[in-house]
Amino acid sequence: MVDAAINHTAVEVKAPEGRPSDYFGEKVFGRAAMRKYLDKRTYAALLDTMENRTPLTREVADSIAAGMRQWALEHGADHYTHWFQPLTGGTAEKHDAFAEP
Repeated sequence: MVDAAINHTAVEVKAPEGRPSDYFGEKVFGRAAMRKYLDKRTYAALLDTMENRTPLTREVADSIAAGMRQWALEHGADHYTHWFQPLTGGTAEKHDAFAEP
């Protein structure tokens, strides 16, 4: 494993062409993606939370997570990060990868 890391070659990353405003937000799990990847009940519950601060149930949260995961995989994601603010006043990140058995 160490040899593989040492011999790893960098992946070339090309910046998108055009103005940033042309592609800004195109890979965002926004309302259009939510409508496509969430069932109607889950979408309605999420909108209620967003607009009225209604608490999410665990069932709805799990359904949202499943929809976001499917959306992310279809957009080429193979890793994800949980970014959160612990009670210590700082910030933290937890990095994970999608894995299929």
